[in-house]
Amino acid sequence: MASIALKKPERNRDRSNALKAVVEEAGVTEASRADRIASATRRTITEKMDEDPSFYRSFSELLEETIRDYRAKRISERDYLKNVVDLASKVARKDRGRAVPDAIKGNDDGQAFFGILEGALATADGNPVESNEVATIALTIVDIIKAHHIVDVWSNDIAQNKMRNAIDDYFFDVLRDKRGVVLPVEVMDDLELKIMDLARARFPG
Repeated sequence: MASIALKKPERNRDRSNALKAVVEEAGVTEASRADRIASATRRTITEKMDEDPSFYRSFSELLEETIRDYRAKRISERDYLKNVVDLASKVARKDRGRAVPDAIKGNDDGQAFFGILEGALATADGNPVESNEVATIALTIVDIIKAHHIVDVWSNDIAQNKMRNAIDDYFFDVLRDKRGVVLPVEVMDDLELKIMDLARARFPG
């Protein structure tokens, strides 16, 4: 029986070959193959969710929707397999399905922080902050985190507070006071929690 493993960052070619082996496996129904690929993809999403919540959450929702559609007989076995393979391939490639700003292309850290900032920041006139500026903000936050990242930082409350305070200073002194970004307390509290959780997942130590 062919095996599939999507949970480790192996070479894309190896993942593609494993996925292809399951898709082409003889003597197994299309639905059974789809179920196995969906299970492996779900496991990958669960294991990596904290590393890029916006990316993996969106694909988790798409995967569960596809499974529901098949269970409710809204799509055929063949379409179920086709859709699951497509989602699994995109998860393996980290394909966001849309272009990201040039500043963060090829930068997984930047894209992960961009994902939690996009749509959360607005200007005084109520318009969302433009994507290119959000990308720049994401990269600045990554730099702040790296500058305050020390050995055993996540078991050191003082070091974490210094990191958190530096992020607060950037949000309030630069984004709010100099760039006019509106930062209600509830928005800032939510973003700070997400940023620190993501920092912990992406920069262990």
